[in-house]
Amino acid sequence: MFLVAVPVMVALLVAGPFLLPEFSNPTGNRVDLASAGLSLAAVLLLVYGLKQLTVGDSHNPVVPLLSIAAGVVVAVAFVRRQLVLETPLLDLRLFANRAFTAVLISLVFAGVAMAGTGLLVTQYLQSVLGFTPLESALLFAPMGIGVAVGTMLAPALTRRMLPSTAIAGGLLISVLGCVLLTQVSATGGLPVAIAAVTVLALGTGPLFALGTGLVIGSVRPERAGSAAAMSETSNYFGGAFGIALLGAISAAVYRTQLAGFTGVPAAARETLAGAQAASAHLPAAQAYQLLQTAKDAFTSGVTICGIIAAVIFAALAVVVVRTGQRAETAAPESENAAQTAAPVAS
Repeated sequence: MFLVAVPVMVALLVAGPFLLPEFSNPTGNRVDLASAGLSLAAVLLLVYGLKQLTVGDSHNPVVPLLSIAAGVVVAVAFVRRQLVLETPLLDLRLFANRAFTAVLISLVFAGVAMAGTGLLVTQYLQSVLGFTPLESALLFAPMGIGVAVGTMLAPALTRRMLPSTAIAGGLLISVLGCVLLTQVSATGGLPVAIAAVTVLALGTGPLFALGTGLVIGSVRPERAGSAAAMSETSNYFGGAFGIALLGAISAAVYRTQLAGFTGVPAAARETLAGAQAASAHLPAAQAYQLLQTAKDAFTSGVTICGIIAAVIFAALAVVVVRTGQRAETAAPESENAAQTAAPVAS
């Protein structure tokens, strides 16, 4: 799969020096390895702590909580280091720009919602509905197609509306996809699940297509590299955090609903895979009851995460719209100020 991209990258490397404009930051410096280490440690500690809260020993949460606390401390140290360095790994001063901040926040939380729901739906297809990994991959393809279609429609939308309006409208479409996701069931939920992830992904297309352009366009040319790096980092960080966060929430829902199911191994009350393994060693009636309860519990986790994702997308739409309105208001004020100052200067 990785080799598929090789011809495209070779063409880019050959044609890039001739076709792409270059702007080098005169204040650029070497990569700050200490900052890279701090960022990696902070993310790993936070993700580990979140996951261990649900998959570890629930009666002994000391280690997960200590891991989360340590991750927060390391993250604070990372932020402080970026603010004092002359050439930081991530230029956090860019967050002073409201448009930049709004788009970056949207990319982070869209990554959270998409990666989290994507993880749960692929598991739902395999563990609840019983499809093979290959069949699940094929059935899940509409999510990627939805993103591609939404991305290609974005330029046409900006001919009729502001980019912020197009992004917000797309995010509201993603809300509809999340609402559909809350309607899946443990039996016969395939059409609803596929429609849900397709609509959800379609709505994120304008954000991914236009967001990076807005981020880069909101800073000076010499800071475009930092802005682009933060745009990419924010989306991938959101994806990693979404898998950990929504996955942990889903696992917590599952464990809560299976807590009262007695007479089965502890693993069956922790994961759906554990329940499926345990059912092979139980009498038919008890095995059937365990599997149905486990599948219903897992589906409940998918439903709750769909609600969370809907709230995330709706909140992001509001943020993007409000930021766009402020930008529209600020632009005429800046133009009037310039026109007023012109006669005085002359």
